[in-house]
Amino acid sequence: MTKITVRLPRGEWVYDDDKPLGKPGGFGEVFLGQGADGDIAVKRLKLNAAEAAHRELNISDRLIGRDLVHVVPVLDAGQDADSDRYFIIMPVCEYSLQDLMDKNANGVDASIASSAVAAIIKGLKEVGDLTHRDLKPGNVLFHNGLWKIADFGIAKFVEDSTSIDTLRDSLSPPYAAPEQWLGERPSSATDVYALGCIIHTLMTGRPPFAGSVDDIRDHHLHTAPNQTGMLSQRLEVFVSHMLRKPPQARPTLDRCETVLADIAAARAPATEAQSVFAQAAQEIAQQEATEEAERIARETKRRQREALYNDAAQELSNIKARLFAHIKEQSESVKVSHRGVLQFGYAGLDISDATHLDATHISVANDRRGAYESAGLDVLGWSEIAVVCEHEAPRETYRWSASLLYVDRNDGNGFRWYEVAFWRMMQSRRGETQPFSLKGYEADIYLALSNVMHAVNVAYGPCPIDGEDEDAFIDRWMGLVAKAATRQLRPPSGMPINNFC
Repeated sequence: MTKITVRLPRGEWVYDDDKPLGKPGGFGEVFLGQGADGDIAVKRLKLNAAEAAHRELNISDRLIGRDLVHVVPVLDAGQDADSDRYFIIMPVCEYSLQDLMDKNANGVDASIASSAVAAIIKGLKEVGDLTHRDLKPGNVLFHNGLWKIADFGIAKFVEDSTSIDTLRDSLSPPYAAPEQWLGERPSSATDVYALGCIIHTLMTGRPPFAGSVDDIRDHHLHTAPNQTGMLSQRLEVFVSHMLRKPPQARPTLDRCETVLADIAAARAPATEAQSVFAQAAQEIAQQEATEEAERIARETKRRQREALYNDAAQELSNIKARLFAHIKEQSESVKVSHRGVLQFGYAGLDISDATHLDATHISVANDRRGAYESAGLDVLGWSEIAVVCEHEAPRETYRWSASLLYVDRNDGNGFRWYEVAFWRMMQSRRGETQPFSLKGYEADIYLALSNVMHAVNVAYGPCPIDGEDEDAFIDRWMGLVAKAATRQLRPPSGMPINNFC
């Protein structure tokens, strides 16, 4: 037995760290203790002073002295004078909703669930100026004959004191709202979402989403929960609204209180018309939730790909800058024009700015024999690189060019920048010299990179040009520029070009 004394703003408290009360939670663990008036519960937060930067834990100042019926009282809270650890002192409660659920795998009694849910809403409204942020069955405790909410303000304290990554580690995944996973500001709607998850769990014995933490996160962000088949139609529909992905689409606490109380009070059997309407409402709610989840999933993917493309465009700009700088270091005669074209002797070298390959471009490419899909590639952006060699009279120029594609080739290497050039079996287009580049939206690129027979073929590549392969890319184009500068750059003797990269 190890007795530990903590000194907090409102007095001294003793606890025994060999007598835990329940399982440790994401933010801390609770032990049996004693105060001047008898037994107490001592919650020891996982944060120490260094992590919290001596931030004041002002939960007691926000809750003590308020007329709270459905919130577990806070007797004291703060930083221990000796250990620099943070503690919260509360009365000992009898059990939690989680304790009941652990004993009832198929859900708790409907009357108990209804009573607990009503008490949770009352508790949230009693402290309407605070968002709980970690509402879950383990934080709903039975005390003095009433269900009460515990741990108000702890999540806010941890959020203010640590990085978002630390906070995510402390979240309760089955009950965390989408905005919490995204690191966005929680609100009352965050607690409404958690309450919807709790109702689902109380009535079915399981949360709406299960699996690994990554699976649960993905479901909260992008998946509409399946209908339980165990709730009344009206309750099923309303809970689905509580679990909407956008916070602003969820019902308010006031509406939750009114509707859930009305559902609980409904005893008379429904008429046939009411039953038909309830069934229709249930189906429409499920359809709306599914469509909304799919829309959010698409939007999330679009934002992720946009961020990925922006990073790729910057990387290509950096590669161009390093290539030009490397060539300029070799000779004082190298210049860069106001249009950004490197000039050296009779050579001109240019890399166009990256362009995003969006859904419209992909649709255009697919119009020809499903070209984009047939290549089996995921192309996000493209550019072109070209060196032009000015020859003597009769005045002519020769242009060697290649496409630069930011692409995932599904080979385990993820997205990278690749160089690929093309040649044409039949007569070239007017002014076209080989090898040549193609714009990212042209179907010829994808037909050439696929397994189908086509007039346009790959001259060389695809060759990675970033990361560990950047030096080879720079050497390759330095060699082409050197030949073009002295009018020695000529079309290759045959196609494809072997061992070029």
